[in-house]
Amino acid sequence: MRGARYWYAYRGMVVKQVRRFLRAWVQNLLPSVVTAVLFLTIFGHLVGRELSGMGGVPYADFILPGLIILAVVTNAYSNVTLAFYGARLQRHIEELLVAPLPAWLIVAGFATGGVLRGLLAGGLVALVALPFTTLEVHHPAATLGIAGLSALLFALAGLVNGLFARSFDHTSVISNFVLTPLIYLGGLFYPIERLAEPWRTVAAANPMHYMISGFRHGLLDTGDFSAPATFAVLAVVTVVVGILAWGLVARGVRIRA
Repeated sequence: MRGARYWYAYRGMVVKQVRRFLRAWVQNLLPSVVTAVLFLTIFGHLVGRELSGMGGVPYADFILPGLIILAVVTNAYSNVTLAFYGARLQRHIEELLVAPLPAWLIVAGFATGGVLRGLLAGGLVALVALPFTTLEVHHPAATLGIAGLSALLFALAGLVNGLFARSFDHTSVISNFVLTPLIYLGGLFYPIERLAEPWRTVAAANPMHYMISGFRHGLLDTGDFSAPATFAVLAVVTVVVGILAWGLVARGVRIRA
């Protein structure tokens, strides 16, 4: 009986999240597609013609996995951040708090909405990239696993940001000053092996490097890829951020008077 109640509550939260970002799909999904097309046109096609390739593949193919991961993580993150902050601002988070729902179910409901939006945005970027690249998935399981874990990690991180945001401006601080630098320094446009020390060591500690290089290997079958190391790093970081999000919601940090 309790399981059925939890399922209906979880499904309701997920449906609400999906309807919210689909209702404004132009603002929520289209920017990632436009950004990817611009990068592929300018860097992948125009600049890439002057290069002999990178990692054994055309430059447009090389940067495509990073652009897809960029769409996945930014959409997963911003969806949950704005949804949770909006719930606090409009005070309908209180409806969830007074309902007989465990904190983990609330976290799972919001995180699932973020994961779905992230994967949908990544799929759209892959779709529009077809005319620019020779996209071919070599390792489907690794590709989907890394995309799903990356979306979940940043959806949970977005919930933490949504908890602590004091204003709408605060919802974009982490995205602009932490997430974006990590993405661009994680090897989106270049293999980090070409960096000089100590920057190569610093870049190797960046979780985004594992996401991008692992996803690139899954799509292109290129580069040095260690499945145990990649999935271990992503799983550990995701569990840590998930426990943090659960703990904050369970204690009612910034959502209970």
